[in-house]
Amino acid sequence: MLSNLTQEERVDPRVLRTRQLLQRAFTDLLNEKSFEAITVQEIADRATVNRVTFYAHFQDKYALLEDTIRGMIRERVHSQLPAGSPYTPENLSRLILTVCEYLDEMWRHCPPPYGQMEMLMEKQIKAELHEILQDWLAKEAPSGTQNGPTPKQAAMVASWAIYGAAVQWLQQERRIPAREYVRQVLPLILGSLQIAVRGEE
Repeated sequence: MLSNLTQEERVDPRVLRTRQLLQRAFTDLLNEKSFEAITVQEIADRATVNRVTFYAHFQDKYALLEDTIRGMIRERVHSQLPAGSPYTPENLSRLILTVCEYLDEMWRHCPPPYGQMEMLMEKQIKAELHEILQDWLAKEAPSGTQNGPTPKQAAMVASWAIYGAAVQWLQQERRIPAREYVRQVLPLILGSLQIAVRGEE
């Protein structure tokens, strides 16, 4: 994430409060207009801070968007899959469903055009998925196996597959319920991850 803050500054309650004000102002503005139409000055005004304060926390509005999206998807995932949740088909299903529902909510509340916002959102969601999947696979994959993909490779492919599946569901003209769609695509994604877990070619 792009930020000018040190780790020490991030834990300061005043710093956290200001960042939360900026993120809240930003998400409120996203409900009103497209990302491209939002300016740093508008975000600062809505958060009741000045531009200098904004730039002390974020390099630009793109950094704020990335930070906000990553935080939102992480919070959403952890509400469904608490820290330490094991790798199971049920938890993978919950993860895919969470991404589908999150994207659906974002596109319903944020007016088009999406432009760069869509690319930044994709990047952050895939990064969060990759982190979760790699952690799961590192615990499940046999150590020292020479066959098949590494946990990192499998997590990367699966994170792209999950995001792509969610977008494909969103773009359907006659969308089936998300849970039903997840049941349909789960075997495809599960199959690719199982190869890494079993260490097969």
